[in-house]
Amino acid sequence: MTDLIHRPRRLRKSAALRAMFEETTLSLNDLVLPIFVEEELDDYKAIDAMPGVMRIPEKQLAREIERIANAGIRSVMTFGISHHTDDTGSDAWKEDGLVARMSRICKQTVPENDSYVDTCFCEYTSHGHCGVLCGTRCG
Repeated sequence: MTDLIHRPRRLRKSAALRAMFEETTLSLNDLVLPIFVEEELDDYKAIDAMPGVMRIPEKQLAREIERIANAGIRSVMTFGISHHTDDTGSDAWKEDGLVARMSRICKQTVPENDSYVDTCFCEYTSHGHCGVLCGTRCG
């Protein structure tokens, strides 16, 4: 055993420092649940590439957000599947587009929870690319 000449109490000086250097903790408050929302969908639809994960009909989003909040999950991230695609992905930025509607539904249903929205363009563009394309050959 080593005899310490100086004990590093500086790391215990304040609550903020103690929290910074404490053991790692993980709880539901640290997690964000990804949910996949499809407009114009009538029923839940399985995502083959992710067993057990479903596409949620937009009209069921409020119910799902409430169910998720009741389970103790405070944060969700919505991934939209739009049926209104074009070359520029304009539905992602419209006031009445899927992204805006999902955000409004989440905040109106459980205002105290956090909601994040994925705005990757691939689901909003007719060509399926994940970004704004410039007219140059090499980007």
